[in-house]
Amino acid sequence: MVAPGAVNVDQLVGLRFETHIADVGYDEFVSEALAVLNDPRGWVQAGFVFQSDPLADYLVVLAEPAEVDELCLPLTTGGTASCQNGTVVALNADRWRFAVTHWDRDLADYRGYLVNHEVGHLIGQRHPTPRCPVAGRPAGVMEPQTGSLAGCTGNSWPRDWEIAHALVRPVVYAPLPDWAPEPIPANGES
Repeated sequence: MVAPGAVNVDQLVGLRFETHIADVGYDEFVSEALAVLNDPRGWVQAGFVFQSDPLADYLVVLAEPAEVDELCLPLTTGGTASCQNGTVVALNADRWRFAVTHWDRDLADYRGYLVNHEVGHLIGQRHPTPRCPVAGRPAGVMEPQTGSLAGCTGNSWPRDWEIAHALVRPVVYAPLPDWAPEPIPANGES
């Protein structure tokens, strides 16, 4: 793991951003998403740095639920979830606006989770198993917290074991959605 405060940048990731909703402007969306992605609590601990690049292969789009459902096919998002599907990260505008009813943090924290989780998939991270190995502790950011917290508390940031998985090289960018879950360390604490 990279020492706290020291960033070993070996993976610069260009992202193309689009907002397809009227109530969140492009500059606001890009600023908030990049602030989350480049926060020292996040994937930068694994050497990733994210930048806006209008020519990037990877698209992060904020869209209404029906459009997200289409962008995510063949995945089923049911008008409620977001996804990473190939080179596209599709963020559900209703989740951006309102989070989910079971979320136990504020809206900014949910947005942080949403961006870190879905872009986490883009950089090759998977849903962990088992879910919430220690009740009452923070969920892994790659746990599907939109569906439920499964006994854990909401969390916007990768746990130590998630950073360890993200340090594996070479990186598999934009994986297919049929990857198996990553195992959580036995104690689930780090």
